[in-house]
Amino acid sequence: MRTVLTTAAVVVAAGAAAVAIAPWAALEVVLGVAGPLAVGIGSLVLMDRTYKRSPERMTRLLVRAFLAKLVFFGIYMTLTVSMLSLDAIWFAGSFAGSFVALHLAEALHLQRQFTG
Repeated sequence: MRTVLTTAAVVVAAGAAAVAIAPWAALEVVLGVAGPLAVGIGSLVLMDRTYKRSPERMTRLLVRAFLAKLVFFGIYMTLTVSMLSLDAIWFAGSFAGSFVALHLAEALHLQRQFTG
């Protein structure tokens, strides 16, 4: 659970810093961070629960989570960009930054789980 809180705090702080630097792009930054943050936290919680209950089910969970993320992010990006008049640069930048940071956190969390 500590990983979830730390990861969320870092991503939210980075998003808040971006909003402070560019207040005109606040909506883009918030929406760019919100999707990956929600999915990343959900993934970390599911990985934790699955590993504690049945570590041998992790591979199946990770494959299913990957497919679900692929579909979700495709829909999320399409709807967000097409339905709202956003500055695509700020949205894509905050989305990509939080996406990469959260996947790095997931990878480090998995490494920590499997190594002890």
